[in-house]
Amino acid sequence: MNIESAPESEAELSAQQGMLREEIALSWRRSMLSGLRPDDTFDAASIEETDRRSRLFDAATPILDRMQDDLADTRYCVLLADRDARLIDLRVGQRRIQDRIEEDGAIRGRVFTEENTGTNSIATVYETRQPLAVRGEEHFVEAMKKYSCYGYPITHPTTRRLEGVLDVTFLSEDDSPLLRPMLTRAVEDVHRRLLEGARSTEIALLAAFQETVSRRRGAPVVAIGEDVFFANTAAQQVLDSVDHTVLRAVTEGTPSGRQLTKDLTLNSGLAVRAIWSRVTSRGGVVLEFDPAEPLRHRHSVVDRREVKTTLTRTIDEKISAAGYLRLSTLITGDPGTGKSRALTALVSDTALVRHCATILTERPADRWIEDLRQSLDTHDGLVAVEDFHLLPPAMARRVGDLLTDSGAWWAISSGPLSTEMAEHQRILLHCSTQITLASLRSRTEEIPHIARVILREIGADDSVRLTAGAIDALTRHSWPGNISELKRMLEAAVQRHSTGDITADQLPVLTSGPWRELSPLQRAEYEAIERELDRSGGNKRAAAKALGISRTTLYKRMNELGIVA
Repeated sequence: MNIESAPESEAELSAQQGMLREEIALSWRRSMLSGLRPDDTFDAASIEETDRRSRLFDAATPILDRMQDDLADTRYCVLLADRDARLIDLRVGQRRIQDRIEEDGAIRGRVFTEENTGTNSIATVYETRQPLAVRGEEHFVEAMKKYSCYGYPITHPTTRRLEGVLDVTFLSEDDSPLLRPMLTRAVEDVHRRLLEGARSTEIALLAAFQETVSRRRGAPVVAIGEDVFFANTAAQQVLDSVDHTVLRAVTEGTPSGRQLTKDLTLNSGLAVRAIWSRVTSRGGVVLEFDPAEPLRHRHSVVDRREVKTTLTRTIDEKISAAGYLRLSTLITGDPGTGKSRALTALVSDTALVRHCATILTERPADRWIEDLRQSLDTHDGLVAVEDFHLLPPAMARRVGDLLTDSGAWWAISSGPLSTEMAEHQRILLHCSTQITLASLRSRTEEIPHIARVILREIGADDSVRLTAGAIDALTRHSWPGNISELKRMLEAAVQRHSTGDITADQLPVLTSGPWRELSPLQRAEYEAIERELDRSGGNKRAAAKALGISRTTLYKRMNELGIVA
């Protein structure tokens, strides 16, 4: 088969499918259904951070070193992708072949799925979990047809879970029958090293777990390894599968030699303090649990000085204390972290609410200030000011002076106040308490609770829950859009969901990208893209056509604007 130009219609693509091997034809069909076109590039395929300390990387490195020596001064290259189809290592025989494949999109960190890169021996092996050769014209994307490649799945010898894909890629004219057995042997050697590493780390982890159980008689104790989860009887009584997922996320990346603690609320509602440390540099962690210290309830009889010097353990408790004691409060955080939600928790039916954005869009600034002044003279409840950071410096000073001189009980929500925002920062001097909302990425242990709250808010049936696999997918995401992104994602999942629990497969594709305050023009772009995606049922090709832009441009703008679809 010799294709001189990209097919222009689905009919042409279907005709070409008829001339392909069955496994290749099926891959082409999956690629087409995802909206990918043969003339697309890999630009829409995300590039993510890679973990060069992972078990797979450790096991494969000496094998890749050997293969690189074997292929020295040839035009072959070896690619290693991880369990998420991210390219984590690349070895070449000649420098110029590396430059060539990188120019065509083979970059460390790039995610090779059929949705993003079409038929190739990383993406299709990742999809099918079967070894596969993809030769020249069998590639779906035109830019890859100059290459041929062999791919082989790497599965863990004990868990049978996919750990990654090993691939040999080369120019089509350089194909050799010796490449396939070389690749097979390399994968077998990686499997052996994975098994050896797992045995040694699991033995050390089990010993540490048993020692802690003996020392902490009756207390809940768990040990978490890459593929094992040990729990004593006390832990089994208080932990469920969602807690297991959260604990993995919380302890991920823990350095060896340090003991860490964190206060958590389990899926059952039980508050605990987790204490853990890593057993070895590449081993798992052992956690022991104590009851959390009694928390001060919002109706406790305490005075202001006591609350201001007490470290409350959750955002809800800080808000409760501020509301009960009528503390003037500043709520800050990045876009999407839930500032409006936190401010709303303080607001009652009698609260006076003023949105700073209206100064810029609806009424003259002096009129806005005068309205606020008159309201403060007659209002004795909470005064809530939203989006304080949007005020120009002079206005921020005037609003701050008004609030503090009035003696009113007030609460302000604001984006981060940098050192350059001197007039805005003056309000800090008059705050009784400040609540800073951390990014969702740093609060992964709270994701199950936040997700449950959001599901109730958006009207999901009480029986709808997230499976442990879905929670695992959510805790592994980078959340550039914070809680706002999580809400949009759950809304989309509920719309797609029919019956039963929401699984990881039913969540929209998790994408990462920059997230910031949008300009009016960017907001208009955001709304237009969201509207067309909604009209097209999420079909990006149809949405791009309706917007009059290419699919590549649509992907780029979605990534820049933080749109998940």
